[in-house]
Amino acid sequence: MASEFKVKHFKVRGSADDKITVHQWESVKHTWPRHSHPEYKLGVSEGGTGTFFYRGERYHTGPGKLLVIHPNEAHTCSATGAWRYLYAAPSVIASIVKAFDRNGDIEPLLLPPVIDDSQLAELVLQAHRAMDDGASQLDQESAFYDAICEVLVRHASLPDIPMKEERANIRRVQDSLEARFNENVSLHELAELAGTSAPYLSRVFSKEVGMPIQVYLSQVRVRRAQQMLMAGETPANVAYAVGFTDQSHFTRHFKRLIGVPPGTYSRAIGTAGSS
Repeated sequence: MASEFKVKHFKVRGSADDKITVHQWESVKHTWPRHSHPEYKLGVSEGGTGTFFYRGERYHTGPGKLLVIHPNEAHTCSATGAWRYLYAAPSVIASIVKAFDRNGDIEPLLLPPVIDDSQLAELVLQAHRAMDDGASQLDQESAFYDAICEVLVRHASLPDIPMKEERANIRRVQDSLEARFNENVSLHELAELAGTSAPYLSRVFSKEVGMPIQVYLSQVRVRRAQQMLMAGETPANVAYAVGFTDQSHFTRHFKRLIGVPPGTYSRAIGTAGSS
């Protein structure tokens, strides 16, 4: 019997940061809590349906449509049936945008949350399948770039969005949480870093990022846990290494955010690597 969940990880350029990850659900029924991703997320159905709440609105998606979530933007979502999700590092998208003489500046890049374009959805599916079928590096990269270029050409807009000073302060806090994810960092320390008070930081962070600081830190830890599991570490070792107080705490957060327990995720990686 085929596994219901598979995960694969690819580098599409030379840098370790220039990567994409693909998740395939042959059958899923799960609701993910409010969270965000550091990558662009493209979701495409293979017969499944889904809903998600994003940027203050609820969206419905399914076959023939492309789901798009921008990096670091909070959302909730639920899905049933067969789905494929592609996560592309911003540096990868920047390299493509640069081809359009934008100098790789993707800060103002905007794509609609749901793209109703069956031809484009099929292109993204083809990119997924090229990676899943173990095609050559050239075939994988060509399918991926062809799909993303079409997404940008057909549906991207690049308005002039002013940056807020507070956003830079919040970014410093996020960077600190990324670097110190396994430490017991206090809100007071983070407020000093942002040059503001703890209550004000707590309120502004939630407003700008879309989730409380402690929720953001939990997802950072889960993301680091994914990386360690991909590298072959055991779930038991990973739990404490990323800052969770115990195994059950780690398992609960991991399953809520990823959709499967750490052990299942680890086995899926092993299966993908041996295929």
